Amino acid sequence: MERGIFALIPEERLRDILQTLHECSDLPVRLLDEAGRELAAFGESARYCAVLKEHVFRTGECVEVHRRAGEHSRRLGEAYIFSCHASLNHIAFPLIDRDELLGSILIGPFLMDAPDSTLVGSLLEEHPLPSGTALELFEETQSIPVVAPRRVTSLSRLVDHLLSPLLPGERASLLLAREKLSQQSLINETIQRYKEQEVPEGSYEYFHEKEGLLLARAKAGDTQEAKALLVELMGYALMDGGGADLKLRAMELTTLLSRVAMDGGAKAESVHLLAERFLAMMQEEKNFENVCLLAQEALVSFVEAMYSAQDKGNPYVRRALRTMSRHFYQPLTVASVAAEVGLSANYFSSLFRRVVGESFSDRLNRVRIEEGKRLLLATDDPIAQIAVSIGFSDQSYFCKVFRRYVGVSPGRFRA
Repeated sequence: MERGIFALIPEERLRDILQTLHECSDLPVRLLDEAGRELAAFGESARYCAVLKEHVFRTGECVEVHRRAGEHSRRLGEAYIFSCHASLNHIAFPLIDRDELLGSILIGPFLMDAPDSTLVGSLLEEHPLPSGTALELFEETQSIPVVAPRRVTSLSRLVDHLLSPLLPGERASLLLAREKLSQQSLINETIQRYKEQEVPEGSYEYFHEKEGLLLARAKAGDTQEAKALLVELMGYALMDGGGADLKLRAMELTTLLSRVAMDGGAKAESVHLLAERFLAMMQEEKNFENVCLLAQEALVSFVEAMYSAQDKGNPYVRRALRTMSRHFYQPLTVASVAAEVGLSANYFSSLFRRVVGESFSDRLNRVRIEEGKRLLLATDDPIAQIAVSIGFSDQSYFCKVFRRYVGVSPGRFRA
């Protein structure tokens, strides 16, 4: 398959680009085939990995991890940031021809925050090692590069910009066509569902309720659910008022999402520039499919701006935040979420506080209260019912927590 890669991209050019990428990022860069096997390497990997391969992991285990990362990046069609089985971070970029994975580019390993004893400690819980080997691992953690989360995000975008032009010219158009087809299919399904439900035309209250839920999910960082709600809103707007109404709704949502991003800590200057850019493009766009894609891109951009500002780039924390935003109504605990992301409860609790800036319970309460505020304004449900629906054991405790975060009681807030 090596010949396949170099038939796709001239070998000399590819090697020159990867060498330059290594020198600019100061991170190891490797060219892999479709099975995850190394074809070329630029820069030395951390000695920490060599010790793990010698004493901890089975032969070929890392190759399999890299193969799966390459395949996942193929499905995404872009750079993919992931954490391997040793809790080290990498960026994978696919080399594709007609949707076939010919190989991938792997950047890393690296960490997103300074290593501490828990990195090796959690590993030793699953793989007991002689004291001499364990000590060597502790010492070699200092050889792992540390890259700030914001820089990782920027690096993944740079990789996309740098390597995408190397792939066949039709790749970008195929990905765009696939995205348009998928979104249009979802919008058509939404329109049909609204017709079957006989939602009254011009029902501003219905649209407003969905809009509030979308903003709440965006604020919680749940991009996937927010995008699904966005498709619903675009479908309803198209059914209710046609393309002109859809454009107006998309522009209104873009403005509201920009405010959510600033409330979440994103820099005002960056948010204003993003908003101006998307609003200008939407204003000029005549194709409603492209308006929908622009609205989706705006949603993702604003959420990324908000979360980059909050330094939530750690993959374990981001997964935990997604779990909290989607399942806040369940009896979540530090132990249950830590087990889901694959960390010990003590380490996860410490990591979460360090990255997010507040404890797990404080963040969970904040997510629940945001949903409670939305339900208080959007529904006539009794306060006791709302309290239970968002994960509180009873109305009394909900009122106590609500007053602490909002400053007034739920009843006063609703009034």
